[in-house]
Amino acid sequence: MNSHPHDDIEALALGELEPSRARDVLAHADTCPTCAILLADAMNGIAALAQVESPMDVKRAAPSVSARPVKLTVPESTLRTAVRWFAPAAAAVILALLAWNVQLRNDALGVPVSTLVHSHFTHHPLTNPKTAAAAKVLQALDGRWLYVVADGLTPHARYDVWETRVGRASIVGEFATDASGRGAKYFEQAAGSIDALAITETGRSPEQDAHSLRWP
Repeated sequence: MNSHPHDDIEALALGELEPSRARDVLAHADTCPTCAILLADAMNGIAALAQVESPMDVKRAAPSVSARPVKLTVPESTLRTAVRWFAPAAAAVILALLAWNVQLRNDALGVPVSTLVHSHFTHHPLTNPKTAAAAKVLQALDGRWLYVVADGLTPHARYDVWETRVGRASIVGEFATDASGRGAKYFEQAAGSIDALAITETGRSPEQDAHSLRWP
């Protein structure tokens, strides 16, 4: 889906979209922050309508001088069906997508150009023969910053970045992966010699995670 499915967002929120098309729209929103926000807004609107016990009355003026209000109603059966069967699950999905997109936008902030231009750095490949995933860490020679890029990880997951200094391992920070299992994050820290690096699933140490990526 290359274009934004604006016309389908309201129908999706009301539960009136064909299942196959609904899946396409949700898949698009998974990688499109704009549509994720629009879907979240639409679901919030449906949730607000759900609080109304009787049909919602909407008054619209007809295009004449002596216009009389025209009453339009949202059928209560349609509203209740949409809210009862579709809205709760879809709202959770949409809000999760929205939160994830916000997190990915924060994580995707690239390493400052000035940092690369005005500092000396090296890079390390992080691998594991048990998995096809791989990562690379660009590191300032004095250890003041790290830039982690990874591919082939579990989609929509969180990972910790570990470093070892003077024989002691500690967590530098964490990053999130997108729908394709890719992730990137820039970290700044105190200077110091880095002897080893590892990437693990959040909450697990390099020794506990058999699929952790490591250097050396």
